[in-house]
Amino acid sequence: MANELMSSGEIAQLAQVERPVVTTWRRRHLDFPAPVSSPGGQLLFPADEVITWLLDRRLGNTDPETLRAERALHTLSTYCREHGGRRLVLSLGAALCLREMSGRILPPDPLKAALRFDPGDEFILSDLQEAPALADLPGMVEQLIEGAYDAGGAHQFLLGSAARLGWPELDADALTPHVVTLIRQAVDVPSRLTEDGLISIADPYAGSGDLLTALLPDLDPDRLIVNAVQPDPVLARLVRRRLLLAGVPEYQLEVRVDDLNDDFSEADVIVTRLPYQPTESRDPSEDLNKISDITDRLGRGRTAVVIGPAASLVDDLREPKAIRRRRELLEGGLVEAVVRLPGGTYPGRPGYPAALWVLTRDPVPSTKGLLLLADLSGKALDDRVVEAAAGDIVLWRAEGVRRDGHDPRTGRIVLLEELGLNNGSALRLPGPTSVTMRAQLAMDRPALIGEVERRLADAEKATYQYTEENGLLDTAAVQHHGKRPTEVSLRSLRTAGRLRELPGHRLLPEHVGPRGTYRVLGAAEATGQRPWRWIDRLALAAEYPHAILTEPGDLVVTTVPHWGVLLDEEGVSVIEFPARGLRIKKGDALTPRVLKALLDIARNTARSPSAVRGTRLHDVTVPDLTKDEAHRLDVALGRIAERERLLQQQLDLLDEIRELAVTGFADGTLTTLYGTNS
Repeated sequence: MANELMSSGEIAQLAQVERPVVTTWRRRHLDFPAPVSSPGGQLLFPADEVITWLLDRRLGNTDPETLRAERALHTLSTYCREHGGRRLVLSLGAALCLREMSGRILPPDPLKAALRFDPGDEFILSDLQEAPALADLPGMVEQLIEGAYDAGGAHQFLLGSAARLGWPELDADALTPHVVTLIRQAVDVPSRLTEDGLISIADPYAGSGDLLTALLPDLDPDRLIVNAVQPDPVLARLVRRRLLLAGVPEYQLEVRVDDLNDDFSEADVIVTRLPYQPTESRDPSEDLNKISDITDRLGRGRTAVVIGPAASLVDDLREPKAIRRRRELLEGGLVEAVVRLPGGTYPGRPGYPAALWVLTRDPVPSTKGLLLLADLSGKALDDRVVEAAAGDIVLWRAEGVRRDGHDPRTGRIVLLEELGLNNGSALRLPGPTSVTMRAQLAMDRPALIGEVERRLADAEKATYQYTEENGLLDTAAVQHHGKRPTEVSLRSLRTAGRLRELPGHRLLPEHVGPRGTYRVLGAAEATGQRPWRWIDRLALAAEYPHAILTEPGDLVVTTVPHWGVLLDEEGVSVIEFPARGLRIKKGDALTPRVLKALLDIARNTARSPSAVRGTRLHDVTVPDLTKDEAHRLDVALGRIAERERLLQQQLDLLDEIRELAVTGFADGTLTTLYGTNS
């Protein structure tokens, strides 16, 4: 069987050990895979045999699940070079679907079973008939399932690795997770579910089915009816497999290969993104006609969310046909909200600006002639911004204009007549953005201060309530009589198996920025000198295939430019070199919080100005507290941290009030009545 080859350095990186360790393994273990000859004279080893050996011997610092996934990818990558990534991904996906349908290990020739379970060729038959001749297809399927625990997870893993396996076009139109979250929260599917009813979700331009599948988490698939359109029969089968393996019953999903049909009038929620068109052939009127087709089939009380090119949905229009069509759509009373999205909405198409429209048949009467308009193009689309934008949309759709004068946090409610629809003007907030925002801020500043003051009062009440429930801070500190704890180095903790070191990765600057999927934690973050940075999941998978993510409780430590320690409480981050990670063995006396506190006061971390070499991480020592003493310290640190969080929340709100008040007094737009008789 064909196999990829790995160098000793790549083996060390995969196993998360130092390079000399691999040489030691080769010398001490006679069953270490034998090298093969290479034209350059470099020793290369069969990748599959190396990973199997690491799994059997349980050596190295890489989790078995990661090793199994790497073994599957190494094997698949070899076959992809021989048979093509698209062909292999489709055939393996079909085999996984057949495995789920049959509930048993596949026979060597799965075509007979495929004919029995899929006689209409709706899910798997053609893809298995066109599958390449693989040495052990059933074994590869079981290997994928072993690494992902079930067929659905294995299929998601396979499709998520499509770009790495040679089929990058599959994910070219994928949206960022934050945009998907915005769509999910804006349509608010859970609120539509009744106790015994079903809800229908549809996508008239389903692509590979990733957007539909992304809406399913946290929902009961047995209560969903899914309708989609995909003209390509191959991708239509892929969409059906994706939904079936996500848990949607076969009789409750339908993927057609024809055009938009009348069944969409029964859909409770329509979510879609308009098909991509290159700039030179893009026709705004065609995009707007597609939205018009959706609105024609939008049933009473139904909702649609459409992602499309900003050039058609929000930018200036020049063609009379497109101007007329957009004006008709907006004045028709179905478009409730328009959101200009930030760059990078499509990670696979970074130069493709996009926008979002929310449409509803029969919206609340108080929204007539009005539109919720938001511009997120200058914001980093993080959890906070997504929650605020989605909250604005849901509140606007439910209540329209509120009597209490509450304004959206991420946009403005504007009159349609102010937008210059007859001229095809861009959908932007009326007036120059800077002037409008300044005027709005000056007018709203007293209300903003009042809102922050109310939040401050709530924070103070939360602090009082915490004190009432837990009492005043009392660590019951007393003099300890006994032996002083022995000092132990980080090298000794690692040798004893109590501590695992995680490598830092050399990330290219162009892959790290203010937006992405995973946080990047490096020297600047560990020393508190830089706000959060991010890296996209596609860039991480394509450029750094061996990168590992942190787990909650991992420490990020750096000695350059000076000593710094950060406790990653959330996990799922990427460590950037020269920083490194430390992971405490579960159940060890030194908890992550205790170790972080001890490292903060470690004596041998400072570097003398005349020193040639700085502090070595392995030589840093900490007191080796007993399990009882470490537990007592951890409890005290936890109580201190909770009070610190409550007080920090109040400090942040006080800073916000100070900034608003000083700015208002300075520009002459604010005064106070405090201390007067008014």
